[in-house]
Amino acid sequence: MTQHQYVLAILCKLWLDNKPPIELLYDGCLVQCVYLGSIFVSQLFAFYMDESGSPKPNPKDSTSYFAVGGVLIQHKDESSIRLQIANFKQRWGIDESVPLHGNEIRSRKKNFAWLGRISEDEQNQFLLDLTTTIVQCPIIVHGCVVSRKGYLDRYLERYGSNTWEMMKSAFSILLERVGKYVVLQGGKVMVYFEKAGKKEDNLITSYFNDLRNSGAPFSAETSAIYEPLTSNQMQQVLTGIEGKSKNNPILQIADLCLYPIAKSKDQPQNRAFQELIQHKKLIDAVLTPDNLEKMGIKYYCFDNSL
Repeated sequence: MTQHQYVLAILCKLWLDNKPPIELLYDGCLVQCVYLGSIFVSQLFAFYMDESGSPKPNPKDSTSYFAVGGVLIQHKDESSIRLQIANFKQRWGIDESVPLHGNEIRSRKKNFAWLGRISEDEQNQFLLDLTTTIVQCPIIVHGCVVSRKGYLDRYLERYGSNTWEMMKSAFSILLERVGKYVVLQGGKVMVYFEKAGKKEDNLITSYFNDLRNSGAPFSAETSAIYEPLTSNQMQQVLTGIEGKSKNNPILQIADLCLYPIAKSKDQPQNRAFQELIQHKKLIDAVLTPDNLEKMGIKYYCFDNSL
């Protein structure tokens, strides 16, 4: 470990202990910084998130999971990621306005029905090019996957109609972990989600505001082993939340990356998931072992853990 890395680690530890480092104004905005010898370091991040499955705690839903997750990027990398996606679409004659929707690609339907009309070799070339494009992007993939059966077994009998939608639990777990990772980088993060409608958008925004104002909505006693951020720390690291159109190319990457994470419990060897691991795009592949349990992908209600 270099001297600068050592100092950064110490300062981030102090921040996690509720002793914040130096704050500076950058471009008129207050940003969190750490001091490394003779320079100030601050990184501005964006987390683009998507969801998979229904968050409703409905016993009749046959889907085995609900998942929320996405990609963490540095703001400075956004234009290069957009360019890589635009170039991919151009190579395959896809109009720039057509979203790279994972379900349509996998099922060869709607905007990607043409995939079913080309040869198997050409389909494989398309999927290989898509995978290569994604893993070449400067992204970190994170997520929270909830076992539907485990969630219902744990909460439905206890709370009945007052049982939270799975989105509230998964969203809170995910953003708290994203926040802790961003702290280790000496930065702040803005959150973006795909617009779904006024009611749904307001609900996600309320979850975000509750998280910033009150911290993660779980028992302090049982969650202590994960060393959750306090509400004060949440307010400093999570700068805001905003809905975006599904035409946003980085939200499209979030959609494509979330599915293999959501399926990873049932299909740990699926190609997309393994590619993310091998290219160190998965958060679990870049964390140190001592941080994995506190900041890694969370598989919630798959066992007796929180």
